[in-house]
Amino acid sequence: MQENINEKNIQETIINGGWLKGHDSQKKVSLKIKFFVMCISLVSAAILIFAVFSLLQFGRFFELLMNFGDDQDKLVAETTTEAMLNTATASFQKYVESDAEIINGEFWTMMHDMELLSQGVRDILAHPERYGEIEVNIPSAEDEGQLTAQLLFSRDADKTDEKMLSDIRRLGNLNDTMAYIVGTSETMNDCLIALPGGASIYMDRHPEQKIGENGDILPFDAYRRPYYIGALLTEKTYFAPTNYDFFNDSMEVMIGVPVFIDGELAAVVGGSRLLSDMESFIAKMDMSDGSFICLINETGNVIYSQREKGELSINDNNRGSVLTSSNVELVDLLQKALDGNKGYMQLNLDGESTIMAYAPLKTVGWTLLLGISERELEKPTKDLVGLMDEISVENIDKTGKMERQAQIVIILIAIILIVISIFVSLSHAERLVRPIMELKNAGIKFIEREDNDLAHAPYYFGSLELFTRDEIEDLWVTMQDLEINIVTSVRSLKRMTAEKERIDTELSVATKIQSDMLPKIFPAFPGRNEFDIYSSMTPAKEVGGDFYDFFLIDDDHLAIVMADVSGKGVPAALFMVIARTIIKNACLSGTHSGPGEILYDVNNKLCEGNDEDMFVTVWLGILTISSGHIVSSSGGHEYPLICRAGGSYEFIKDPHGPGLGMFDEVDFEEWEGDFQKGDRLFLYTDGVPEATDANDELFGNERMIEALNISREEESLEAMLKKVREKVDEFVGDAPQFDDLTMTIFEYKG
Repeated sequence: MQENINEKNIQETIINGGWLKGHDSQKKVSLKIKFFVMCISLVSAAILIFAVFSLLQFGRFFELLMNFGDDQDKLVAETTTEAMLNTATASFQKYVESDAEIINGEFWTMMHDMELLSQGVRDILAHPERYGEIEVNIPSAEDEGQLTAQLLFSRDADKTDEKMLSDIRRLGNLNDTMAYIVGTSETMNDCLIALPGGASIYMDRHPEQKIGENGDILPFDAYRRPYYIGALLTEKTYFAPTNYDFFNDSMEVMIGVPVFIDGELAAVVGGSRLLSDMESFIAKMDMSDGSFICLINETGNVIYSQREKGELSINDNNRGSVLTSSNVELVDLLQKALDGNKGYMQLNLDGESTIMAYAPLKTVGWTLLLGISERELEKPTKDLVGLMDEISVENIDKTGKMERQAQIVIILIAIILIVISIFVSLSHAERLVRPIMELKNAGIKFIEREDNDLAHAPYYFGSLELFTRDEIEDLWVTMQDLEINIVTSVRSLKRMTAEKERIDTELSVATKIQSDMLPKIFPAFPGRNEFDIYSSMTPAKEVGGDFYDFFLIDDDHLAIVMADVSGKGVPAALFMVIARTIIKNACLSGTHSGPGEILYDVNNKLCEGNDEDMFVTVWLGILTISSGHIVSSSGGHEYPLICRAGGSYEFIKDPHGPGLGMFDEVDFEEWEGDFQKGDRLFLYTDGVPEATDANDELFGNERMIEALNISREEESLEAMLKKVREKVDEFVGDAPQFDDLTMTIFEYKG
């Protein structure tokens, strides 16, 4: 009853609203009829248009063939010629790109081997304590023809530098790796490891070339080689332009890979391959169909060419770069190719029209050219055009008969299609309208329901079965999901709101607990005039992993701690509580001789049951208050900064061990120093120098030191830390804080 009333109200609204003004609502046309009329009209119109158009086109086509046969044949021939030429040129381009990828792969393998070797060099120089020493011998003529590691020095190398010699002996652990790279590669001629001090390990099969006529070992200035200079300046893997070998007249391609440790150049890994090997490799790619291959380096010089004479021949390379050629088209092509582009161009080369395809060798910045004369490309096309001329005459006669037959067939097909479309349209109209009406009725019930509790609302759309395999079925499924989601969303929203309130409450309590654990009452030692100290911490999340601490071990010894737990949030905060407690208990136990032994004990305890592989970097210092003498030890923490009275801040390069919790049974070295009246010590976590602005730029050590030097004018330690924090916030701007930011400043007053 309610449904009938609603439908009647809707109809009255439409009529009264003017939508059907002047029409009897009982004479409305159903959707089924409208759909049928639309389909049959469109299909019939399309069929008739197609039929008429086809008949006209057949007639016109036959007329053109009869009246303009010669012109038609000529046009087809020209079009076919152009199409086949384009197809051949496209295939030509794919061939040169494939060859370029193969050649580029050779250089990539060379680069991969050198970068892999550089990783071993970096690990040995960064962690020398992990490796033993292996002697590297100087070149010996007895090793001629054998793959041998040889120790070479530059002219100005200090051969008594024990640190450099020790590094060379540790790098001797890579002798087998270097021998494997050169020995198993079909392309590598040699490889080496060069240190900035002038010592180098050289791996090749020609040690006799490093010995002079008087029997002395020839000097090897690695730092003057192009690959060394390029790697140093670019600070990345660098392919040097082709150059002569240092010890012979062979042309070669050289690569250099820099190894930086703590921002300083520690070594350059280098290697080379003979250019003659590359020429033999390219020669195997000959297409043997009148084409030629040419390899051009980054300066425009011909490295390899299959042309014996002419503008791109290797014999004419003494003229210099091809980029200086008077052939403007050739120069334009080379400029595009050497810019890293790929494609092809038609140009005049040595007086003949030539198709030239080019593709880059991205690894070294060279380009590969593949050329063929247009005359060679047009041969198959001309043969095909001649055959087409013969077939064209025969096809004209056949076309006349086919035109008459096609007209009859088109008319019959049009009639049959119109009849079929009538029955198909009626059937589809019925199938389309029926599920729509069912959806309409279910929708009215859904809108008119009086259920106040959504959890007990009936699923009107779920009671239907509309498997139409089209958008109507999708709409039906969507309406079912909508009904279910309305119910579940209300419940989920309530649960999520309650859970969020609980988590916010717990995090707030955790933040308060963590804050209460750290010293926060300043001055921290109001009864002691010998020193002053102030600290601050701002976590990146509600709770953080950084912590600081300071406490009196006895009346004459003060312990100062600065630490940073890996990770952030609740896990880091829990690990921070454990680490802080163990460190403080170890300091107060009185059973350890110094900070190094304390960190040794704490590290072993943190390693126990550390299944999550968490760790903490720690700086621990113990100050003898009466004398100003301090002993410290660092477990992977940032270098502290010291400011002598009246001076500026500078780093203390104290010895570093690994972070606590990473490896057990680790000995930690100690650093000792003395404070004078007015000296200050600044401790911090990496959140200060690694604070990042919106452009992903780091605050950095230089800005941190500058901020500290500016803060010296402040009257109190608290004001000094606030000034540093102001400089950090000013640099970061509106960018979010990604890491905990913790600082401690200490002043010795004597």
